[in-house]
Amino acid sequence: MFRRSGGCKRARLAALLLAGLVACGAARADDDSIAELVHFRSGPSGIDLAGVLERPARLARDQPLPAVVLIHGSGPNDRDETMYGHKPFRLLSAWLTEAGYAVLRYDKRGVGESGGTTQGATIVDFAADAEAAFDFLRSRSDIDGRHIGLLGHSEGGMVAPLIAAGRPEVAWLVLLAPPTVNGREISRYQNTQGALDRGASAPDAEAAAEEASGLFDIVSSGTDSAERDRQLLAALNRLAGRRRLSAAMVEAQRASLASAWFRHILAYDPAPTLRQLRAPTLVLFAALDHQIAPALNEAPARAALQDNPAAEVRVLPGVNHLFLRSNWGAVAEYPRAAPGLAPVLHEALDQWLEWIDHHQPTYTARR
Repeated sequence: MFRRSGGCKRARLAALLLAGLVACGAARADDDSIAELVHFRSGPSGIDLAGVLERPARLARDQPLPAVVLIHGSGPNDRDETMYGHKPFRLLSAWLTEAGYAVLRYDKRGVGESGGTTQGATIVDFAADAEAAFDFLRSRSDIDGRHIGLLGHSEGGMVAPLIAAGRPEVAWLVLLAPPTVNGREISRYQNTQGALDRGASAPDAEAAAEEASGLFDIVSSGTDSAERDRQLLAALNRLAGRRRLSAAMVEAQRASLASAWFRHILAYDPAPTLRQLRAPTLVLFAALDHQIAPALNEAPARAALQDNPAAEVRVLPGVNHLFLRSNWGAVAEYPRAAPGLAPVLHEALDQWLEWIDHHQPTYTARR
């Protein structure tokens, strides 16, 4: 496997993470990487997906490189996974290209330059899109098809295992803050924690979670969609007075809760798929994560991966769900968080890729 050159210094990598230097659509001014705008089609849907493939400029273009597909979290994410002014995937791409990898990141369907729509899409559809990105890399002569990894963040941490479980060609996985319990447990936690973060008392936060659970019961019921919508709207209208929700907010909540994506995620349990993984897998949780809390997800991750000798689960201190340095961890803190991914993430990834460099040729051959 390609080894990272001696010019890839830890200090330089840390600086990239902190400063966020990266090109989009052209080589950076310091010529560290070359960016190529690419398009590929997603499986049976035929949706055209657009993104950027970056590779280290210092390496000959005809040298097949190991590569990584970056897989976004939930919501209408662009290729940079832009959130609250932060662009974590641009930072990760900069770091990985400096480390000697080609990196493909793309706009989610219905976002940016990609076609299609998220309407009616579930994580199964997003997995098909990410698998198309993986196959696109495998089709290229400048990519080493034996050494393509998947890096998924949040929901992407559920999508990546769906691909790897059925594709032994996936060389390795890095899962950043992946949900490892069913969506109902995640949603209940997020409702409780969100209320606490907004200043609610513990009893009031628990009451809010119970209200949400009642809505989840309706969403999960086996009644037809028209009846579910009727019951959901009635329940939301009952809450509207107490919660001071406008008619527009009620409708937005109804549409979100009734969506195919939410109904699927509510019942989806990632653990069985994690148990199928045999590729080297690194799972990193953020100690201050108020969305995918280690307290809820770390133990199930360890249990699901216990039979995979090439799996590692860690909790990184002092960082939030976006792996930004954090004092608190709440979503409200994101816009004020210092720019740049935390050095502790850089250190964990650096150690992991060093391990991959030294162990994967033997591991791949065994497969």
